[in-house]
Amino acid sequence: MTNTYDLIVIGTGVAGGTVAQEARKKGWQVAVIDQNPYGGTCPQRGCDPKRVLAGITEIYDNANRLKNEGVNGDFYLEWEDMKPFMETFTTPVAEQVEESFKKAGIDTYHGQASFLDPHTITIDGETINGHKFVIATGAKPAPLPIDGAEHMMISDDFFELDIIPERVVFIGGGYISFEFAHLCARLAKNVTIIHRGKHVLESFDHEMTNKLIELSKDVGIDIHVQTEAQSITKTERDEYIVTVKKFDHTHEINADLVVHGAGRIPNTEGLNTEAADLDVSEKGIKVDHNFQTNVPHIYAAGDVADSGLPLLTPVAGTEANRLLSHLIDHKNNESLQTTIPSVVFTYPKLAKVGLTQQEAREQNIPYEVQSKTITSFFSYKRTKSRGAYVKILKNPLTDEIIGAHFLTDTADHLVNLFLVAIEKNMTDQELSSLLWAYPTEESDIPSFF
Repeated sequence: MTNTYDLIVIGTGVAGGTVAQEARKKGWQVAVIDQNPYGGTCPQRGCDPKRVLAGITEIYDNANRLKNEGVNGDFYLEWEDMKPFMETFTTPVAEQVEESFKKAGIDTYHGQASFLDPHTITIDGETINGHKFVIATGAKPAPLPIDGAEHMMISDDFFELDIIPERVVFIGGGYISFEFAHLCARLAKNVTIIHRGKHVLESFDHEMTNKLIELSKDVGIDIHVQTEAQSITKTERDEYIVTVKKFDHTHEINADLVVHGAGRIPNTEGLNTEAADLDVSEKGIKVDHNFQTNVPHIYAAGDVADSGLPLLTPVAGTEANRLLSHLIDHKNNESLQTTIPSVVFTYPKLAKVGLTQQEAREQNIPYEVQSKTITSFFSYKRTKSRGAYVKILKNPLTDEIIGAHFLTDTADHLVNLFLVAIEKNMTDQELSSLLWAYPTEESDIPSFF
């Protein structure tokens, strides 16, 4: 290994891994550093394992609703079997990613990277230098001002559980809480979500999240909004008492497990960004449209960067590619103007793309709303769906679609179709005039309007 590199990348997830591999292809001497297993959060402790578990849950839920309609016999979800199947996807990742770096000729380091000055870092006592740096250390759970917060489990730990106990409380009403809560409810656990704000999943359309709350309650999830967790106390029996306050009233919730689901913050801990003279906000390391920091030879991308973009895996990949175009090809990028969809893998799933109604209202953007319950549509009656809703926003002057929101079993597919419609400035008439294959959920689209 050399002591000086053309590029040092801190973090080996989607953003960091992409940059390192592409720079190496250009002949640069590259090093990567990670204090966690190589590969990043998404394939090991985030999107991918959650999707594996959600997929099993979805199959179970479909079969359970159709019991005695041709599906017979006794069946149930078993965490002790789900977890090993999930691990067939997650366990190989770190070794495979590190091996791919080594095969490409990239030097690999394990440990906490910390700047000594803008060109020098130390990794657990070993010092190396770089001409260029990319910081892609992702995000971590946000600290919560709760007495006894140390008793909470984070999502990383949830995946490691050998047994999920009977009473599970989630603090915070974000993706993690809702996705895990729907899994636990199908495992017949007693599940509670406590959310301090008025609206859960706050970046989603409020009308749709309220409907998700209704459907979540229907499967046994107890949800408390405008409720603040004040303390978590561990008892002598290794149980927990969560004290919460709503308005002027306090009460206690008993739990066997308390899970942090109240959001994440940029992971700059231990980097010693002050030594590198980096500008850092509460939203992360400040970057421009090229993902270049105030220190010209240092870049940042992914969840650690204050880019103004959503903290999503595809966004991190796009940021890495734009960063590379500037780092290697010296191209100046304009601000990223693209429509970004997002999905919550509850069941049914919640998905959004484009403007929410509250965003359109706050930004004084003219809009018309078409909101419809579609549970009676053949697509959902045939599986005895618990609920299906669609909400479309369009420009009243042009009829162009500017926002689309779905709470259905197939929301993850519909949202991608409407992504294309919004990006191509399609009107509701243009979308409705297409001849969709029938009978499919997509063939319902003309009836949305």
